[in-house]
Amino acid sequence: MADPIYVILVVLHIAVAATAFGITLPVASALRRAVGQGRDVKAAIAMIAERSGKMAGIFGLLTFASGLALVFYRGGFKVVSPTIHASMGLILVMIALGGFYMRPTVALIKAAVDKGDDAWQAARKRYVIGDGIMSLMWLVILVLMFIKQA
Repeated sequence: MADPIYVILVVLHIAVAATAFGITLPVASALRRAVGQGRDVKAAIAMIAERSGKMAGIFGLLTFASGLALVFYRGGFKVVSPTIHASMGLILVMIALGGFYMRPTVALIKAAVDKGDDAWQAARKRYVIGDGIMSLMWLVILVLMFIKQA
């Protein structure tokens, strides 16, 4: 029978990772649909982008923390597969990308609310690029989690 603490840690880790990944998924399409809309629509979507970004950051940190808990529960970094090391490093890169690229981009989106569709489009494109990079990194992490572990 599986160790119940390990199972709880794995389920928690998967749940927070899925939340971190999924919480920002609707933002890019909402930004696209707001082109040509009024100030109120754009302001609401900018607020959603900001809130979902903050929540993704929190859940990204929780993903890293639950991953660390799993690593140490299994015996430390010497015991786990190098793919786990790589995944943990990628999560740290994603946290940094969120803070140093996505957060300023959301600030640009908020500033573009009153500047017209050209500014909105420029900020939206920058957001979509960052979101695409983050999604690709999540895919790489997911693949790394399924590679045979030690």
